[in-house]
Amino acid sequence: MSVWQRLTAALFAIAAVVAGVFAFTGGDSPSAAAPQVASTPLWSVRRVPQAVVDAVGAQRLQGVLDADLGGDETCFLVAGGSTQLASHNPDTPLIGASTQKVLVAAATLAILGPDSHYQTKAVAPAAPADGTVERLFLVGGGDPVLSTNDYRDYLESQGKTKGTVTTSLESLADSIVAAGVRQIPGGVVGDDSRYDEQRWIPSWKSTYRTDGEVGPVGALTVNDGFRQWTPRKISVDDPALYAANELTRLLTDRGVQVGPASRGVAPPDAAPIASAESVPLSAVVASMLSSSDNLSAELFTKELGVRVSQQGTTLAGITAIKGKLRELGIPVDNGLTLIDGSGLDRGNRVTCRILVATLGLGDQPGMRTLWDGLPVAGVNGTLFDELNDTKLAGQMRGKTGSLDGVSGLLGMVDLGRSVRFAFVDNGDFTEREGRTLRAKAANLIATYPDAPKADDLVPQPTPSR
Repeated sequence: MSVWQRLTAALFAIAAVVAGVFAFTGGDSPSAAAPQVASTPLWSVRRVPQAVVDAVGAQRLQGVLDADLGGDETCFLVAGGSTQLASHNPDTPLIGASTQKVLVAAATLAILGPDSHYQTKAVAPAAPADGTVERLFLVGGGDPVLSTNDYRDYLESQGKTKGTVTTSLESLADSIVAAGVRQIPGGVVGDDSRYDEQRWIPSWKSTYRTDGEVGPVGALTVNDGFRQWTPRKISVDDPALYAANELTRLLTDRGVQVGPASRGVAPPDAAPIASAESVPLSAVVASMLSSSDNLSAELFTKELGVRVSQQGTTLAGITAIKGKLRELGIPVDNGLTLIDGSGLDRGNRVTCRILVATLGLGDQPGMRTLWDGLPVAGVNGTLFDELNDTKLAGQMRGKTGSLDGVSGLLGMVDLGRSVRFAFVDNGDFTEREGRTLRAKAANLIATYPDAPKADDLVPQPTPSR
């Protein structure tokens, strides 16, 4: 059946519904006024013009997407509200790369709460005596944005990470000094015991580490786990020890006498000295979505494991993510496989239906960050330099996904009619070529509703005489 044959059938169906409605309601008016002659018959499809326009727009959208994006290893799903407008393989599991970060974000907001905060604590075996604590334990709470000022400045200088929120390690050093600490002969001890010590997912490509795609995962991490970020990123081997050394440097700059840094576990009855609190979780999640920060996604995952099952492991976190999404009504049992939180692992699988359904959670209380945190085309985050010269610039929000042979885009756009969409393509192409693929998908989706006006679809009625 052709597109126009299907459309004609749809129009007759709409007309039948309208006729039925008026058959049951048209004769029950309590008005005693004289009957009026309708210039448009009660059964006319002109009484539901927008539905007709939407139907034509959906048909055309399906056609152009099928022609340009259809393939065995491709899925797309476009929805307007609860209405599916176009789809292809919506339930086929594919490698979604970083598009799956939206799933991690949704579970994180739902489990931890958008107004919660991370805390990085400085504690000691006893309160300061004459300005001295024997040792100072720097206890990691999983804060993914704990940073020094120079790393913050670096992030601000990059288009992709401009506007990223941070938690200041300098402020923590100032608070320790303000607490009266002047000597720490036993040095600063880094404590990252909140999570396990697995720094890298075993199945990740080794180049992720050497190319600076992600730093080592740990509950106490400063500067994303990098000791150098220009001209290229170089990761540290032990993030907790690096954090202890950085705090040692900052305290020394402030006149505190500090012994050598080390790593260990704080005593359970340690005396609080100072702490650094992050901005609200919603802002941290928004930064993760905008810049597609891999370390943040991995740390969120381990924190969810702690909160749900008291296990700071990736596996426990993945179990928590899937459980919460299932509870929220997302069809995770049909096509979702998670190996990590970031989407770096090529063993991950997700469907376009799962992606669009998860994005739809943004209209629920406390979940608005799923929408507001997405980068804007041509403006910020991973889309700061994409779609700049198109009508989507400043208008589309989207979460990209990119690996060799993987291109994905999950987002929302309103250029006349508001739609949410997901597009994922797995094939033989480079990351640069994948960028072109998702741009094509976005521009095609933005044509909706490409349809004639209602007057062109349904002729004007003849005036009654």
